[in-house]
Amino acid sequence: MIRHIAIFLCSLLMCSTTFADSVTSVSLGALLTALNERMLLMKDVAAYKMKHHLPIEDFTREQNVFAEAEEEAKNNGLDPHSITPFIRSLMDASKAIQYRYLAQWRTGPEPSFPIQTLSVTRQRIRQLDNQMLIIISQRLMVGAFSHEDMVWLRAKFNAPNLNESDISDVLAALSLVRRAR
Repeated sequence: MIRHIAIFLCSLLMCSTTFADSVTSVSLGALLTALNERMLLMKDVAAYKMKHHLPIEDFTREQNVFAEAEEEAKNNGLDPHSITPFIRSLMDASKAIQYRYLAQWRTGPEPSFPIQTLSVTRQRIRQLDNQMLIIISQRLMVGAFSHEDMVWLRAKFNAPNLNESDISDVLAALSLVRRAR
């Protein structure tokens, strides 16, 4: 009888370890996809703002993004205060990308692709932000981001006009996100 219990417990442990590993790898891939897609959308945002002579900085919009992110964080079991640096780093990287596109277009050819409306692009950005918060929450259920996770994300996180400093800031802020207690 004790042997059967020992075998059952070992099997249970192996299954839970396998499950945690699969959650980790799936969530990291999904998080990376959302991060990269969000940064790719900045080209559309920059083109729209250039065409309509809008500033990159929009303090009122940023405050709304923070409020929405904090609410979404609460809904997903995250500490809303811990998410603020992550959202700030995403916005800072996004603005830096937009400024870099504007600089390129001022000295070279202007965008020649169809420009999405800002509301459509912002809706997709919000979906991606919410998706990232869900993924982060699920990932933190099985443990904090490891050094290996961050190395992997750093190696794969890339988008045009995203530099190493932007990546470092986003990943450093990501490592600060915590589940609510």
